[in-house]
Parts: sequence; structure tokens; C-alpha cells
Amino acid sequence: MTTSTNRQRGIVLALVVIGALGIALLGYLVIDRLLLPAGDAETTTEVAQSPSTTTSATQTPTDTPEADENIAVGIRVGQRAPDFSLPSLDGRTLALSDFRGYVVILDFWASWCTPCKITMPGLEDMVQSLEPDVVLLGVSLDRAASHASDYLSSNSYESMIALYGSYSAAYAVFQTYGGGGIPKTYVIDPDGIIRYAGHPASLQRATVERLL
Repeated sequence: MTTSTNRQRGIVLALVVIGALGIALLGYLVIDRLLLPAGDAETTTEVAQSPSTTTSATQTPTDTPEADENIAVGIRVGQRAPDFSLPSLDGRTLALSDFRGYVVILDFWASWCTPCKITMPGLEDMVQSLEPDVVLLGVSLDRAASHASDYLSSNSYESMIALYGSYSAAYAVFQTYGGGGIPKTYVIDPDGIIRYAGHPASLQRATVERLL
């Protein structure tokens, strides 16, 4: 009789312990859920897509044109491209803002830059097929204007509007756009907003076409 009673007590005690553990686990899950910030999943998505938090050189293009003149000037996707002016190789002084209303591909390059030589044919072909709505502005970082002009003429690159003036002037514009390595390319929509920033090898034709 005593053995049977002890067994019953043991079963009851085990059930009590299991029940207590279950209640504790449920309480933990409820508290953990309450501590989770509201909209946590949505916040993560916005951060991943936000141009301002991109850490790589290439930034994700955005498809929504914005004409708001209050958009901040900067070099990230979604910001207004900093205006500048430089002489072209044919002697005209041109400003980026002169091309408002066009899609502008702004490319920083040099004739001594091997990656530039690899990507320039693709930019040239793209612009030739999309002219006159798309303009290719190339800021040369060569040490002399003749180096840039000789390279472009010898390769029959006719679509690029090459800007230079002097090495120091061109380099100052390059610094305004973040400096670093070349080639570096920006796609600027007709309202002057940057829609792509990165290496020209990663630039897709569709990114430019959707801005037309």
C-alpha cells in the first residue's frame, strides 16, 4: 500500500514539475515577443534597401523620379548630384546642370586606367543606341588633355563628351564625387537625381532605359 502511494505521489510530482516548466516556457515566449520592436521585419527590409546605408561601392538604383528641389545634394543614390563645370576637350565650358532634362552617365576615367579601357566600349555602345536622350560625360583624370583626346580618337569613341580643363580641376570634381578608384560611374536622371553609383561594369542597360 505504501509503495503504491509513493508511486502516485511521484507521478503527481512529475506532472507538477512538467506543468511548471511548460508555464515558464510559455511565459518566456510571451515576454520575448513583447520585447520585439514593432515592425522589426519592415525596418530590416528598409535598411537593406536604403541607399544611405550601402557600404559597397555599388549602390542599388531607384526607379522613382523625384523633382523636389529640396532633395539634399550628395553622391548617394537618391540625392541630387553636385553641380560642377569643366572645359571640354573641344574648348567649351560645360556644367552638369546644362544637361538637365537628359539622362546623364557621368564617368570618371583615364587613358592609363586598364579597367576603364575594358568598360568604356560598353558605355559607348549603350549611349550610341540611346542617343539623344542619354548623354555620356567623361571626366578624364589624365595628366594632359592630349592623352585623353588621343585615346578617344584612336579608338573612335565619339559619344563621350570628354571634360578636363586641367588635371587639378578634373581631380577636384572627382574628389567632390568621393574620390577613390576609377572607373567610377554615376547615372543621373533628368531631374538631376543620382539613380546609380558604382563600377560601370555593374551598370545594366535597363537601369538607364527605365529613366527615359
